[in-house]
Amino acid sequence: MAEMVTGDLPLVAVVTPVYNGGEHLRETMQSVQNQTYANLVHVVLNNASKDDTAKIIADFRNKRVPVIAAENPTVLKQYDNWNAAHTFVPDDAKYIRLLCADDLMEPECTTRMVELAESDPEILLVGTNVSKNNVPFPLNWDPSVSVMDGPEVIRRFFRNEIGFFAVHTLMRKSVMEWREPLYDDAYVGADFEAVLGILKRGKFGMVHDELGFVRIHEASMTSQVMLKKNTHFADFLSALHRHGPDVFSPAEFDQISQRYELHYLRKSLRWKLKHGSDAARLHFDRLKAERGEITIRDYVACFKDWALIKTGYRKYWDGFPS
Repeated sequence: MAEMVTGDLPLVAVVTPVYNGGEHLRETMQSVQNQTYANLVHVVLNNASKDDTAKIIADFRNKRVPVIAAENPTVLKQYDNWNAAHTFVPDDAKYIRLLCADDLMEPECTTRMVELAESDPEILLVGTNVSKNNVPFPLNWDPSVSVMDGPEVIRRFFRNEIGFFAVHTLMRKSVMEWREPLYDDAYVGADFEAVLGILKRGKFGMVHDELGFVRIHEASMTSQVMLKKNTHFADFLSALHRHGPDVFSPAEFDQISQRYELHYLRKSLRWKLKHGSDAARLHFDRLKAERGEITIRDYVACFKDWALIKTGYRKYWDGFPS
């Protein structure tokens, strides 16, 4: 590949935290090397992996895209590792782009994202359409809309009108000056909560082409934790209570939160009946923490909501999470 001239292009840091990622890491790192964007650096933090991760990282020394490689002496928790990885981003970088160690991006992905980000200084995040295990993941954006105010994105997200894929977003590095920590480990899905927290201060840009690829496999955190324990239901509730009041009127927030809480309570009851109290404890604890004790009145409202949905008088909560 011919050497490209960076010119006045802002520096972009692709950040890859990795733990025992040998199965997919080489392909992921190669997708960074294949980027058409010229002014790029790849930050890779090895979280004390025990497989061939370190060797794979070493194989990418002296490639076209410089690799900033570091290794933790002991294993950190996932989001401690993610936050630590971002501390290796060069000071002169203008943008950061997380790329998980088992994900990929099209060669023009960074170029397209930066072009949109540079069109408006108020854009803090740029997303893209993605496919999950080679199946397009619907985000439901109007193709004619490429930039939206952040609070409006949050409102539409909680109303299940549009979505975003948090691990495939480009971020202004300046966000790190006031978002601390960048990823809050109170959430299993800390990446999506970070997007919501950032968007309250700026705009979101959307590249409508499918430029990102996500792998869901047996060893992924999505499979090991989220899908087994349904933690995305708890995260959605906590994020709604944390960020919803900042973008909705009190009446709107009450309406949306009550509707989701009934949906979530009904799901939790099903998990309890099917898998036992231990499997559902997380969810009942989270409901209690965010909206208070669950009473007989709540169970009556839950049954009434189910009856209205079954008879067609009320719409089922059919968006994320469902």
